[in-house]
Amino acid sequence: MQIRGRTIRTIWLGAGAVAVLLILIGLVAWQGGSVLGQSFSIGFVDMQRALDNHPRKASSERALQEFFQAKQREFQERAKSLGPVQRQELDRQLQQEFVQKREELLSGLDKDIRTAVEKVSRDRGVSFVLDRAVVLYGGVDLTDAVIAQLTVK
Repeated sequence: MQIRGRTIRTIWLGAGAVAVLLILIGLVAWQGGSVLGQSFSIGFVDMQRALDNHPRKASSERALQEFFQAKQREFQERAKSLGPVQRQELDRQLQQEFVQKREELLSGLDKDIRTAVEKVSRDRGVSFVLDRAVVLYGGVDLTDAVIAQLTVK
């Protein structure tokens, strides 16, 4: 669903980021300029760009494409002897298997990216890291360092 050309998901992400920032500002004000006696900084990572530059993304996409083609062949072979209702059920089942395979392949990449974000932010002394999609202004861009960390592995 869209509201004024923006998806509701984007609006919720922005609202969530604003809420987190307000909490952080409140903590800073309450602690007199620091959180638990330490100063903090905010960084951001363009998660889509990090995913696009992941060294295993191409091989994961190839594996997913091969899986899809195999499921397509399986559907065509099995659907010959099925009626319309059974064909539709088989299609739904194979689509579900595809979604599970996609999730399996991409979750490994996501885990790698999050580990790299954690390491880079620790090394640079960044206290909080947000997705680039929710940052309107400011913060330290860690994307290039995260991509570099991914390629080191």
